[in-house]
Amino acid sequence: MSPNFNGKPPAIPPGSTVLVTGANGFIGSHVADQLIQAGYLVRGTSRDTSKTAWMTEMFEKKYGKGKFEATVVRDMAEIGAFDEACKGVSGVAHVASVVSFDPDPNKVIPPVVDGAVNAASSAAKQASIKRFVYTSSSTAITAPKPNVEFTISTSDWNNEDVESAWKPPPYEAERAWATYGASKTQAEQEMWKFVKEHKPGFVLNTVLPNTNFGEILSEKQPASTGAWVKSIYNGNLDAVKGVPPQWSKLFLGVF
Repeated sequence: MSPNFNGKPPAIPPGSTVLVTGANGFIGSHVADQLIQAGYLVRGTSRDTSKTAWMTEMFEKKYGKGKFEATVVRDMAEIGAFDEACKGVSGVAHVASVVSFDPDPNKVIPPVVDGAVNAASSAAKQASIKRFVYTSSSTAITAPKPNVEFTISTSDWNNEDVESAWKPPPYEAERAWATYGASKTQAEQEMWKFVKEHKPGFVLNTVLPNTNFGEILSEKQPASTGAWVKSIYNGNLDAVKGVPPQWSKLFLGVF
């Protein structure tokens, strides 16, 4: 796959290195794969190298040596967590998030928000970084509302989930979706706030995908929503019980 820039020179020339956080996840692995196909080199982060070992092996067989480099970011919520990973790269795709669906907002929202801001802060220290793409979520705008007709726009935020997520305990399982939605809402809000206040040298873009289905690149990788179809095929309907209606898209990272 060759990048199509409509005749304009790309902001990040092919051959440059792009950092993909959470590269071992379902979406992250596809972003890394598409970037390599488009002619870029990829540095992918995970909490430990055992989580990306399969990627190093797969991409070496698929594209040859030197296309993918694994690096460790043990805790994205720590200040400066991405400082080393951002050195020498030209773009960042921040995909890493907390997808535990823990209903306790204290365990989900702060690390997602801090991880996003830390990635942006580290990127801002590097003059070489010209583009930053944050993987937000459709839940940053709204939660699904079955059988309700309503209009959303780029100025909307999912404040309903934020309010629901931060209600006092007990943290029942039913709160998990609101907590996830709130984490994406508040993280994206902080990203735009960071850019407005600090005016970094990169252009920020956010993408808001919904449920993601598609090829699972390796049986060794966590598949998240990509495993839903397989689970249903195998008769495990519990995998999608309680999941509200979704709109399906496969996110492909493009700089």
